[in-house]
Amino acid sequence: MKTKEEIQRLREEIIDVSLSLLEQGLIVRTWGNISARIDEKHYLITPSGIRYEDLEPQMLPVVSIEDGSYEGEYKPSSEYLVHTAIYSSRNDAEFIVHTHQVYATCVGALGKKRLKAEHKERKIVFPVAEYALPGTKTLADNVKDAAIKNNETRSIIMANHGAVCFGHNARDAVNEAIKLEMASKKYIYSICKTEIPNEIIEGFSSKLEDGKIVYLRNDTPERIKLIHQTIYSKRPDVHYVFHNKSEAVMTISRRVNHMRPLLDDFAQIIGISVRIPTAEGAPLVVKKNINAVFAYNDGAYCLGDTEENAKSAALVLDKGCLAHISATRFGEGRFISLFDCKKMNRNYIKNYSILANSVK
Repeated sequence: MKTKEEIQRLREEIIDVSLSLLEQGLIVRTWGNISARIDEKHYLITPSGIRYEDLEPQMLPVVSIEDGSYEGEYKPSSEYLVHTAIYSSRNDAEFIVHTHQVYATCVGALGKKRLKAEHKERKIVFPVAEYALPGTKTLADNVKDAAIKNNETRSIIMANHGAVCFGHNARDAVNEAIKLEMASKKYIYSICKTEIPNEIIEGFSSKLEDGKIVYLRNDTPERIKLIHQTIYSKRPDVHYVFHNKSEAVMTISRRVNHMRPLLDDFAQIIGISVRIPTAEGAPLVVKKNINAVFAYNDGAYCLGDTEENAKSAALVLDKGCLAHISATRFGEGRFISLFDCKKMNRNYIKNYSILANSVK
């Protein structure tokens, strides 16, 4: 049984690890979650909808492994069931990190059952847990099944979603996440036959100030100003437009006419379906609740009510484009059903984005 002082140190360690993963790009904003076992029946976990930069030790709720009840002012992360599933099935799990790391997530969209890799001349198999909607018992059961059947690994890819990695301590869990991402990146580069980076490259962005469009670059061409004007006129809820010209987004903007979600966060944040113009001068497709507007061979304009949300959309879009390219070159991908996409998108708009934007 841990003492109060030991539990307090665990709380502080979870926050330290959160900030470290944030710096490394393995987690973003409030996405992902981190936990640490207290004893056989309880664990600490990051709360739902709170930015990692805003976390304080006492915000972390204590969750019961036996019945899922929790103690504390803040609700546990929406994926607490996944953590419970691992703690209840793997005695070697003392610390867990659930990430939306880019390349492992892309591997999880290919319909594969496992990723085979080598690390330090040793063969490793990373299982892919079957898909289910985030936050559901079905997803937790699928992760638990993968954890039990693959007791030689401490990293599990979650189909179309992300990854969950664990270890005897924080360092072990983080190293597992890094090891998985390195193996996944190597695999994605091999099937794409090229090194497509995960990035955002800003083109010509803008924002609304007192109802007027402010272009962030003085050299914004008139044709692009017209694009911004069209977006703001059709989407009164948008106050910031981030123009992303990353390699993955540019590739999609000139080779694809339609994107369906391969990833949960794409369905939640970008939308359930994105149409892409297929010729110069073709009309823009600006729709309610679709937060990306492609222009032929010119990348995409990512929309948000704030600068942060527009940039977050740009990050998610780039990952989604990378997943689409990977699936195309792999020869197949596991697209998420329209029903599930609609359900996730509605839930995100009504609940999660409100939490993420609130000031605690």
